Amino acid sequence: FASLVKDVLLAMRRFTLVCATLGAAAALASFAFRGAALTGEASGITDPTILGIMWQTSVGSALVLRLVGLGAIILGLLVGGHGRMLTLPGAGVALWSFSTIGHAADSSVFWTEFVLSLHLVTVSFWVGILFPLGRLARDPLTVMTAGKLGHRFGQIALGVIPLLVLAGVLISWKLVGSWFALFTTSYGIMLLGKLTGVAGLLMLGALNKFQFVPKLAAGDASADTTLRKVLNAEWLFFALVFLATAMLTTLFSVPTE
Repeated sequence: FASLVKDVLLAMRRFTLVCATLGAAAALASFAFRGAALTGEASGITDPTILGIMWQTSVGSALVLRLVGLGAIILGLLVGGHGRMLTLPGAGVALWSFSTIGHAADSSVFWTEFVLSLHLVTVSFWVGILFPLGRLARDPLTVMTAGKLGHRFGQIALGVIPLLVLAGVLISWKLVGSWFALFTTSYGIMLLGKLTGVAGLLMLGALNKFQFVPKLAAGDASADTTLRKVLNAEWLFFALVFLATAMLTTLFSVPTE
């Protein structure tokens, strides 16, 4: 989308730099709080023995991958020029780190890590369009460009979003195991809440593709306000889905037979 986002490229890079920095801080905080969870005391956050033990596990490996990936993104953006080529492999490593830990990684079936990685890539693709599309839509001079960007994204999303849904269904089926567990366990109920958020995202995405984006592409500036509201709603739904995912992977146990 380089030719379509050139007017907001600098803002995109700044936003990405902030997100990557916050992500690195959150990864470190998450690792430390796991120490507190293991000891049951706040002192576990800085307990070198507990943290050292965790460092030798998959939790430590995931942290290393996450920091390396996010660090590559930060470094590439700060260096600029050809250094920005670091950002793509950095993003890949950061995403892969999530497939090395959690319920999917604990599964004995080898394909779950691959499917989860595919799931994360497609989620990132969808999240990634929100910022530039919103920035372009709010400027009268770039409204038509926003329409073109949304149309181009929609064309690709028709093939990508079904992969997102399919990957999510496969992972959920593997973890939950049955319809009974889906409706009768705390894990299954929380998963249903997450799926409700995903359904909301799909509805909002469909509204953008078939109603507001075509109007913007046709030069209808009146559609920009509504599109921005829908994009804000998508941000909210994504936040809720991510929160549900975090709770599922840290606070709930998968159903057992």
